[in-house]
Amino acid sequence: MMTRYEELILLSPELGVEECREIVNNFSAIVEREGGTVLKVDDWGVKDTAYPVRKFNRGRYVRMEMNMPGKAVAELERNVRITDGVFKFITVRLAETPAAATEEA
Repeated sequence: MMTRYEELILLSPELGVEECREIVNNFSAIVEREGGTVLKVDDWGVKDTAYPVRKFNRGRYVRMEMNMPGKAVAELERNVRITDGVFKFITVRLAETPAAATEEA
C-alpha cells in the first residue's frame, strides 16, 4: 500500500547547487527503486536556521513529497543518514484525506 510522505532535508550551505541536485536525485532514485514515486521536490534555497546545527547557522532546505510503501521509508532514511552534506532531516507521514480532518473539527 502506498502512503504519502514528506521529507524535509537540511543540506550544508557549503554545497553547490549541482551537488545538492545530485543528492536529491539520488534520494529520488531510492524512492523509485523501492516502488514509490516522487510527487514534488521544492528547493527552498539557503536560509538561516533557528539555532546552530552542527556549527552551521545556515542551510539549504529541500522538501520532497512522495508516495511510497512503508518499508521504503527505512531505506530512504538510512541513505539520508549516511550521505555527506546532509546534517538534519525529518520524515513525516501526511494525512490520507486532509479535507476529512478539517470537517471533523
